[in-house]
Amino acid sequence: MKKILGIVFLSLLWCNLSLADIHSRFGELTEIHDENMRGKDNQWVRPHPGPFVWNQIEKSQGSFSWDKSDQYVVYAQEHNQTILATIWPYANWEQKSCKRKKGRSPFGKRFSKYLSKPCSMDNYKTFLLALVDRYDGDGINDMPGLTKSIVYWEIMNEPEFRMFFKGTEDDFVEIFNFSSKLIKSKQKDAVIIMAGAAGMFPESKKFWKSALPKIKDHFDIANMHHITPPDGKCDKDFWVGEFSQLLQSLNINKPIWVTEAMIGKCKVISAYVNTFVSGAEVIIDVGVNAPGMKMSKGSRKKLNNFIKEVDNFKSVKLISKKKAEFIMKDGSKKIIDF
Repeated sequence: MKKILGIVFLSLLWCNLSLADIHSRFGELTEIHDENMRGKDNQWVRPHPGPFVWNQIEKSQGSFSWDKSDQYVVYAQEHNQTILATIWPYANWEQKSCKRKKGRSPFGKRFSKYLSKPCSMDNYKTFLLALVDRYDGDGINDMPGLTKSIVYWEIMNEPEFRMFFKGTEDDFVEIFNFSSKLIKSKQKDAVIIMAGAAGMFPESKKFWKSALPKIKDHFDIANMHHITPPDGKCDKDFWVGEFSQLLQSLNINKPIWVTEAMIGKCKVISAYVNTFVSGAEVIIDVGVNAPGMKMSKGSRKKLNNFIKEVDNFKSVKLISKKKAEFIMKDGSKKIIDF
């Protein structure tokens, strides 16, 4: 009887995903200098750490260099990729001006040596306005040859970890809300992605339970990262179920994306199906050469075939514990066994 009730419950579990302008449900972290990490045509790309780093673009005050960021944008245009740009509010020259202490990021020499709140939010404002202005597609001060604007902006990355942000929760909230307001004032169609939460581990959950109510009016899409520890232990739905419960407990009703997905020892199709059913609208894979436990060639092949089968689906539901029904945009149905 219990088993029957379980199947009945599963048959009623339905995830109806509805962002009309999403052109793909899938994407990859990218690094343009690695030919295996440039993403797939017609999908999302999230350069990581990417070129949208204050320190890379404005290396000294008032001197802007767009070569690296333009390179990413041109490549994405040529391959019909949609960029999710991560903004890093750090510049060495700026943080030296108020004698900030150096941080230690995992990105090495190519990244900023300082990871604290800007000394001057006015200096940061100048950079951020210039960044959005170059890629907003309004025809004024745009990158030469820009045909596809950057609309989706992820402000910072896993700020609960000192390897990415060396500041207090209040510092993060100030930077995030300031950035969101400024971007929205400059680019009316901008979509703001919450800085990715580093899973639902106790320390992350504690941080976000406190921070989310303070930023909830300044982002459009909630964001989860699923990076497995060295032992490969993984969450069956990339933390989305537990994250959704946290959002609900805080009266936050936002779409959820997973902008870093590492499967670890999880079965790849099972993890992706469960994550979509739990409410994720988009899943961005960490890529073939990302640090940490690698996806096997067999799992990578299964994922690529799965993407070809169900990308651009409209909704999904479980019809048994190991079977899911995807409704495509044309109304057709696809059954996936996992």
